[in-house]
Amino acid sequence: MSFKSAWATFRNLMRALRNGEFLLRIRADKYYMHIMYLFLLMWVTILLSLQVDKTLTKAGDNQAAIDQLRIHYAEKEAALVKLHSASAAEARLKELGVDLSLPQEPATIIKKK
Repeated sequence: MSFKSAWATFRNLMRALRNGEFLLRIRADKYYMHIMYLFLLMWVTILLSLQVDKTLTKAGDNQAAIDQLRIHYAEKEAALVKLHSASAAEARLKELGVDLSLPQEPATIIKKK
């Protein structure tokens, strides 16, 4: 096969593709619906893959935000525990100028009738 005939065949093939006659020339027109179904399945697969990728990206971003919030809440919890200790409360009251202190005797229980 010479270069000239190969070039003519290639041009003929490209012309058939451009005009939409390629499937008719290779006698695959009876498989047209199967080919269209295959392309539809490929597009659906691509779209679903993109949606899954987008969802996983959002989940990763949300997990990072949750980790940051856990750190923030752990710091707040540590600060609250520090404030709730009796000695810290007494020191805080003295800073505020309040004349209260820890009880010296146990609380009296009032009995109901």
